[in-house]
Amino acid sequence: MKLFKYILLFIGLQINLNTSAENVPTAIQDSLKALYPSVQTIGWNTDQAYYVAGFRHNGFDMKVWFDTIGHWVMKQTDWQVMDEAPEAVWHTFTFGPYSTDEVLDVTLVEFPQKESQVVIHLGEDNAETEYQLFYLTDGELINARNVTNLTNILGANTFL
Repeated sequence: MKLFKYILLFIGLQINLNTSAENVPTAIQDSLKALYPSVQTIGWNTDQAYYVAGFRHNGFDMKVWFDTIGHWVMKQTDWQVMDEAPEAVWHTFTFGPYSTDEVLDVTLVEFPQKESQVVIHLGEDNAETEYQLFYLTDGELINARNVTNLTNILGANTFL
């Protein structure tokens, strides 16, 4: 059932949010190339008033949100598993109340003007319930929320 929900979500996001590179302002494309000059294959979409570039870099799936004049406002690196998480985050999670839940995904979220966050997406064993845990890189848990029926759970609505 979870797989079916993710497939529908993915299809819906692709239909509603895809935009071609021809529709992305040159200033935004130039900003991405300045940040990641070696990236060749880029998928573009929109999230509210932001242009979002999706690509692979150093073995990870990445997304970068840009405002309409080309400033990056958020970066996300999909680590998928806890292996890349800072030791402080790993420790807080491992000895916290959610440690028995299944880790579905781990994402580093970076901002130009505020502290980075590590977001752990969890699923409860034998249940449809899903959560997100938001940690600062020093291991402090700053938010936990139920995302069972939410879409675009790491998008502009969450952070920007």
